[in-house]
Amino acid sequence: MKEEKLTYEILHEIKVRQDRLIAEGKMEKPQRITRDFTPEEMEIVKRGVTLDVIINELEEKFLK
Repeated sequence: MKEEKLTYEILHEIKVRQDRLIAEGKMEKPQRITRDFTPEEMEIVKRGVTLDVIINELEEKFLK
């Protein structure tokens, strides 16, 4: 449990530091990763479908 807490604390510190750098204009807000998806898959992602659903659909499409 301690390792998990430390990990979340570290992630929080990084996020706070990133937000500060963005506000100061020293860093741009990271872009969303939208590469390697077909247009149909991107529509699924935009609708908020979970990664599990996407993986299952890809497995059905390519592992038949």
